[in-house]
Amino acid sequence: MNDGGKPVNDAFNPDRAEKILVDSITSVFADMAFIDVERKAGTQSIEEPAKCAPSFENERRTAIDVLSPLSCRIELKINKPLRDRVIETLFGDSIDQEQKKAAEDPLLEMLNIIAGSFLSSYFGSGTNIQLELPRYLYFGEVSPGQSVSSILMDAEGEPLEAIISSVRYRY
Repeated sequence: MNDGGKPVNDAFNPDRAEKILVDSITSVFADMAFIDVERKAGTQSIEEPAKCAPSFENERRTAIDVLSPLSCRIELKINKPLRDRVIETLFGDSIDQEQKKAAEDPLLEMLNIIAGSFLSSYFGSGTNIQLELPRYLYFGEVSPGQSVSSILMDAEGEPLEAIISSVRYRY
């Protein structure tokens, strides 16, 4: 139920979800890492994939599972240069390689904030939101759900991809 007492729809409106997720990502990257992020022109949802996907050399994939008000997964895919830029903004450029490895938690926190912002905007304030802890995906781990949309974005010249998947979790 949302704060108006109406049942929450069991499926996303992909166009609305994409717009709200883009706004959430743009806002969080600007506020936390001072990086301008915008949707790449001409990119489309998973049902109409973009003709040329960006290169995510040394990619980092983060995911957060949403349990309520709707079962889904939100994923961010970024490359190592973007990850390094976020870490340098937060910790300074004097951070060494070992410290960089240990400092990747801010990416998880950013995804957590993005998910909360997205869900609050999509379902309305006051909605009961239940999230799992954000985590990294490794070794080709595939989302267990059906893709709702894939959004290609540009973070000041670096590629960023956001993916929403509809997932049915066992409780």
